[in-house]
Amino acid sequence: MGRVIGDGGWYFHVVDVATDPAHQRQGLGRAVVEWLVADIRDRAPEGPYVSLIGDPPGQRLYRSLGFEDVTPSLGMGIVLSAD
Repeated sequence: MGRVIGDGGWYFHVVDVATDPAHQRQGLGRAVVEWLVADIRDRAPEGPYVSLIGDPPGQRLYRSLGFEDVTPSLGMGIVLSAD
């Protein structure tokens, strides 16, 4: 599974890419990301910026599909608690 969030214009973020462990290493993750990128190409104006946060298990896949490290940027997050 996977999905894309974005501004409907030039900026898109690939998120929630996951494959059931019983079905990993069969090309399903690659197929999902390729489909998502193809869908962005079909819908977006020329030259969209597509980003993702690649956890270690997926980094090799993402790099093989053309994604590059965006140093010196660093992915960041926060978990908000109810106050």
